Amino acid sequence: MCSVAGNIISNYLRGRLKTAEFAITNVCIAKCSFCDIWKQQPKVFADREKALAVIDRLADFGVVHITITGGEPLLHPGIVDFAGRAASRNMHSSVLNAAPQLLMRNDIVKRLDDAGCNMISISFDSGDPVIMAESRKIPNIMEDMARALEIVKKTRIVTMASVLIWNDNYDKLEEVCARAKNMGFDFVSLNYPTFSRSRVYPLGGDGVSLSREKVIQGLESAIALRKSGKYGIINSPASMRNIVNYLRDPASAAYPCLGGSRVFFVDWFFDVRPCMQLPNVLGSMFSIGEKDLDRAPCNDCNMSWYRDFSAMLQGVKSVPVWLDSLSGLGVIKKPAGAAGR
Repeated sequence: MCSVAGNIISNYLRGRLKTAEFAITNVCIAKCSFCDIWKQQPKVFADREKALAVIDRLADFGVVHITITGGEPLLHPGIVDFAGRAASRNMHSSVLNAAPQLLMRNDIVKRLDDAGCNMISISFDSGDPVIMAESRKIPNIMEDMARALEIVKKTRIVTMASVLIWNDNYDKLEEVCARAKNMGFDFVSLNYPTFSRSRVYPLGGDGVSLSREKVIQGLESAIALRKSGKYGIINSPASMRNIVNYLRDPASAAYPCLGGSRVFFVDWFFDVRPCMQLPNVLGSMFSIGEKDLDRAPCNDCNMSWYRDFSAMLQGVKSVPVWLDSLSGLGVIKKPAGAAGR
């Protein structure tokens, strides 16, 4: 089979289905209070040829979805090449973006579309332009986002609002999702607040220092919004319910994290990590083999990207997650009436 969907099916039938995040730089325009990547020195851009080789190796390992992240991946001069390489290997690709003004420069959206990029995921913390600008320390970010979305709408690329649950929005997620929909986003993904022990990907701060009760309140609201079908939320209700259970009693989580075996993180040094949260390194992407990606399931945190994908990769018991998550996988398409690939 020679399509994204065919690649997913082929790897699923062979028991090799995997997803990966690849951080290609620690350079970022945003100065978020809950992320310290922008403070890191020295600044690093992953070598272009080595990064292309990493994408090939990930495909060889059975990775069917790759999230290209940073820092700010659009600042990397090789970003279009990376999206193109993923497409050539029938991998579904998502490019993260924190500074939407970058989407209006150098014809980048058209070039990503021509290369075969499937999705652009834009950080979206609040429906209030003032709070959004303060959260990311980017003036006029909402105005830039609206203009950027108009550009992306003319392409086959799907847009997703990446919403972090934090102190400002845990109790008004419907307002945030409604604003994202009204701005023109195709989908919404929800990220669960967490702290990181990783040296390359430090996360934390007062903004995400929510009590478990407040996080659960936010997730319960998100589950109801997802079931309503109004806002294109891609997180599975079953996976979000799993996180609620985890927060109430970690032992009650039905789906442990498969970070390091079926989902994993590659940093700009090409080191393979179980996730962006933990400090340990599994090995170099250039020396590790697929058989080395064999780590016991983890239940140490509620990192959304890893927990949500992990819930889909656990055999028969993942069937409920698959049934209500198909719209959030590599087979997702733009809503009717939009350009389609």
